[in-house]
Amino acid sequence: MAKLQVEKRNGLFDLKPLYEWMRNALDGIYRIEVKKVRKPRSLDQNGWLFGCIYPILLDALLEAGWEFVSVEQVHEFFKAQMTADKVVNKHTGEIIEFPCSTATMDTVTFSTYCEKLREYAKEFLNVDIPDPDKYWRSHEKNT
Repeated sequence: MAKLQVEKRNGLFDLKPLYEWMRNALDGIYRIEVKKVRKPRSLDQNGWLFGCIYPILLDALLEAGWEFVSVEQVHEFFKAQMTADKVVNKHTGEIIEFPCSTATMDTVTFSTYCEKLREYAKEFLNVDIPDPDKYWRSHEKNT
């Protein structure tokens, strides 16, 4: 399987990588899937998740009777709950789940994941998680 990246600038696509690959491909039938490439989740997004969202969830889960001992456990718990891919065994019907990595999420997918966590906190734990603060670094320096 080949992965190619094609860029569009000023309304025009640079299709040279695609043409080059197709010219060298063996005879056969090929499927081409197009997906917009987005920026990976940012360090600030990740900082908000691990520095704000997960610690608030940890406290709320402890208050609700759960015995989590770390933010990392909360991270693994919610990845399994909210990001899992499912694979079915067609012979037995057995389903296994694989949590996705938040490190490989793009900015949009990561934002959606964080919003799901905020909704969970509100609905099931009666806790509000604040909006991200883009000025948090300057607030930290002032304290």
